[in-house]
This record gives sequence, structure tokens and C-alpha cells, in this order.
Amino acid sequence: MGPIIGILTRSGLDENNRPIEYCMESTRRAIIKAGGVPLLLTPPQDIDYFTTKSREMPDLTPIEQEMILYQIEQLDGLFIPGGDKITKYDYYVLHHCLKRNIPILGVCLGMQLIANYKIDNFKLLEVPDKELHYKDHSVLAHPVNIDKNSLLYKIINKEEIMVNSHHLRCVDYTKECRVTAKSPDGVIEAVELKNYDFCLGVMWHPEANIETDINSKKIFDCFLKKAKNRKEVKSLNK
Repeated sequence: MGPIIGILTRSGLDENNRPIEYCMESTRRAIIKAGGVPLLLTPPQDIDYFTTKSREMPDLTPIEQEMILYQIEQLDGLFIPGGDKITKYDYYVLHHCLKRNIPILGVCLGMQLIANYKIDNFKLLEVPDKELHYKDHSVLAHPVNIDKNSLLYKIINKEEIMVNSHHLRCVDYTKECRVTAKSPDGVIEAVELKNYDFCLGVMWHPEANIETDINSKKIFDCFLKKAKNRKEVKSLNK
């Protein structure tokens, strides 16, 4: 069996306006295509995650923390998807996956979560050009320039690639990460956590075009390779 990849669910509404926790099909299937086993991670708190604002969410109780840690112990990798808000639950999962050296790939809001790790009262900015950054996932919207001294460059082996883009906000700055790619208008497009084996965040959505874009496939292949290696090390240490 392939490595188990945890996917943080996101909050939304169904066709009858009832709150739901969901995972995009493109995410689930991209992980399967790359050889992983998707495992949905849902918040343990008994609150409405869709209507409750981030700043109003209660702290996690010891029992809730224990439930999250039990889920994390099953993982070989963590995928942090896009979404609309970052919660205390997201930060808790990220922090404890980092403590266990679990490979992490974050996209869109997931990248913003990684970029803002250990920043108090962070803020997101409006993108300078909405026409450039907010397009359908299937469209390669704009180029990004990649730092040659980065993990992302080692994966893709190119200084410039075209990416899809579907976001209206961007990262102001980062403290714990290296900025490893930017768009032509200066928006931070990729970050990597310093002194960590594999914690990569990108603002685009490689999961949406893994079958048609070779660079997206390379990112997922590397992520799954790191997760597989961790799974093998865990098996040896049992």
C-alpha cells in the first residue's frame, strides 16, 4: 500500500445551504494518481466551522488535541489545500506534523498557512492584479520565476514556468520560510520552510492539472516519494 496522505478538509455549504466539510475531487484523485492513499482529516471541535470566524474559534481542548494527534500518527504526508480561512486547528496540525518531520505540501491557502507559521496577527493582502491571478484552474495564467537555490528548482529544474492561478489574496511577508518563487508583479508564489526536509507551499494548484502539466506531476511525484521514504523508515523502526 502507498503512503498515507492526510488532507485537511475545508468548510462550505451544500446545495441546501447546509454546512459541510469537504475535499475537492481533484485533490483526492491527484494523490491517488501519484501513488498515495488519501485520508481526510476533519476538525474535532463541535462547532460550525463554516459560520464561525477564525478569531472567534475556541482553543482546542486536551481531548480534541489528543484526537488530532491520533490522526497525525497515521500519516506519511500532509496535503494542505486551498480554502477561505485559516483556523487554530490548521495551525495545530501543521505544527505537530512539522515536529514529526512529516512531508508537507500546501497549495493556495495552504501555502499562506505555511508562510505565516509563527507570525502573530498576520495579514493577507489583495493581489495587485485580479485579472492575472484569478482564473479557472484549467488555465495556465501567468509565469513564476523560481530561485535556483531552492527545493522547487531541484524538483522542476527550470527558472520559469507557467502556472494556473485562482486566488484573490497573497502573502505580505514570511518569517520562518524562504521565498522561492514570485510572479511578474511581485506576488509571493512559493515558500519553503527553512531547515526542513520537505515543507513546500505554492500559490497555484498542481493537483488540478497533474495529468496535463509535467511540472505539476513533478511536484506531486517528489512529495509522494518523500512520504514513501518516511513510511519505509517508520516500518523499519517498528
